[in-house]
Amino acid sequence: MNIRQLQALRAVVESQTTTQAAEILGVTQPAISTLIAGLEKSLNIKLFERSRGRLWPTPEAFRLADEADKVIAGFGRMEQRARKLNELKSGELRVASLPGPGLQFIPRLLAQFLADKPEVTVHLQVRSSSEIKEWVASQYLDLGLADLPIDNPAIHYEIVTMRCVCVVPAGHFLAGKPLLTPKDLDNVPFIVLEPGHMTHTRLAAAFLDCDARLNVRVSVQLFAPACELVANGAGVSLVDPITAQAHKPDRLVSIPFEPVIPFSIALMTPIGKPLSLLTQSFLESLKKGFSPYII
Repeated sequence: MNIRQLQALRAVVESQTTTQAAEILGVTQPAISTLIAGLEKSLNIKLFERSRGRLWPTPEAFRLADEADKVIAGFGRMEQRARKLNELKSGELRVASLPGPGLQFIPRLLAQFLADKPEVTVHLQVRSSSEIKEWVASQYLDLGLADLPIDNPAIHYEIVTMRCVCVVPAGHFLAGKPLLTPKDLDNVPFIVLEPGHMTHTRLAAAFLDCDARLNVRVSVQLFAPACELVANGAGVSLVDPITAQAHKPDRLVSIPFEPVIPFSIALMTPIGKPLSLLTQSFLESLKKGFSPYII
């Protein structure tokens, strides 16, 4: 038994002639007869009495036609759902990000991505990198963004590397310079990330190589509070360009820094869980969003 046979059954019950049923389904009259014969054979039930050139439904045919209506309606809904999934108009997406891009950058991209997808549901969480790695490995997430390193064999990842920028308060005596070096920042009050972070180690090495003093005034865990401290005059800092861009230029000025201090993020997906079309599409949108910042 197949959906085409059920459609033929319903059409013949409604019209009681194979000719009209064929017109309803857009097929030939012999095709209708073949479908009905095949259904009767597969079910081992006589569905029609043939008399005076017409098909007279048996009581069993009426009962089955009622059930066929439900199956056909369900099949139609499934076809519609499949079409929406293929067109990325429907589905569910689970994403988590470390705070840097997760606070403003990812929400902006998601808003653009969802603009023409009213039936798509997204679950976005901002968490620590360690939590996100665990969630991706357990296949709870479709997509995660986290700091390096990634050492879990259950995670597939691509690395996005950006060039950190120096941020200074608007009106700062260094705000007009086109480029900053450790020599320019010798003994200037600095907001740094905690010593375990990759940018702290590289920044300290850059100052040491230039025989400049890194004057650490505040140590923070994230780039976002570092920017807020800078905007309020507590010092200068070195942050990723996405976090820097989230602050208004009348409060914070971003200036290229040399030597280049890279900052890398992993775009992670779970191994062993095929990516949905929706996940693949958003991943491409994410890469496109990062592209202006990649070195």
